[in-house]
Amino acid sequence: MVAPPLLKKVNEIVDEFEVTPELLKKGVELFNKLADEGLSSSSASKGLPMIPTFVTSIPDGSEKGILLAADLGGTNFRVCSVELKGNHHFNLIQSKNPIPVDLMKGSSDELFRYLAAKVQQFLKEHHGEKLEESNDNFKMGFTFSFPVDQTSLNAGKLIRWTKGFDIPDTVGQDVVALLQKHLDSLKVPVTVSALANDTVGTLLARSYTGANKEGVTTIGCIFGTGTNGAYNEKLENIHKLDPKVVAELKKKGVTHMVVNTEWGSFDNALKVLPVTKYDVAVDELTSNKGVHMFEKRVSGMFLGEILRQVLIDLHKEGLMFQQYGTYDELPHRLRNAWDIANHS
Repeated sequence: MVAPPLLKKVNEIVDEFEVTPELLKKGVELFNKLADEGLSSSSASKGLPMIPTFVTSIPDGSEKGILLAADLGGTNFRVCSVELKGNHHFNLIQSKNPIPVDLMKGSSDELFRYLAAKVQQFLKEHHGEKLEESNDNFKMGFTFSFPVDQTSLNAGKLIRWTKGFDIPDTVGQDVVALLQKHLDSLKVPVTVSALANDTVGTLLARSYTGANKEGVTTIGCIFGTGTNGAYNEKLENIHKLDPKVVAELKKKGVTHMVVNTEWGSFDNALKVLPVTKYDVAVDELTSNKGVHMFEKRVSGMFLGEILRQVLIDLHKEGLMFQQYGTYDELPHRLRNAWDIANHS
């Protein structure tokens, strides 16, 4: 049975995290306002990022072929081979490689050399015969789940790192060019032909696999290490696009473009998001203080650390773990930041 003082304190803490219907309504209104501002302005200080992806068509499930994909989503790097069979069916082979902690704070060359080596290893293991038989390069899509300023389907410069990465020399660089550089240096016969956020990949994948009777897929969402969403927007509403680009796309009959919202940075000004002392403490531990404030409240990278901060607080007040007299006597997972994980 939970002791009354502990139960009382826990209920008080839970109340701090409550999102009332009124607050939720204000949040929706602010989100819509910031989304509209983001579609109109490239300024980082105005609205949500709302990044144009240059993905201008959505699969319908009839497509066929073999495709390669690489996915840097946060804590893991995945390499996949997908055989599209048409009629919404596919076969998938994939490898999953954890990102070494030292590479998350190292240099661009160290990280992208590691990624290129994992692509090479995957091809040798799963496409060894084709590597020997063909002189043609494989085409590969690169899912890069961090904010980028995308200028074409296969080019985008990193705006900032999130999810625990902190590699300053990557910021402002074209991540496709970085990966291609190291693929070429290892003589891996792969051309990176498309850059996409994981939310875009989710939207496209669900559009392919979803049968027509299930309705049209309207949004791709990620709730994992981080959180984000992408959706298909009318071209005429993306006012931040260069008019020349819009005119050229319209000549080709393009009417829509997928937009990467980067909603993890919703309400960085904290106008509606609840703020507890635990949120403040977690933000102070991050390398990108003051940004991605929504993500830091709901995603797997941060939920475990919020819980750890709460447990430490309860220990300080003598309400939990009383068998440990001091902070230094607590189990290491309670003493070390980020050791209580809620993501994989």
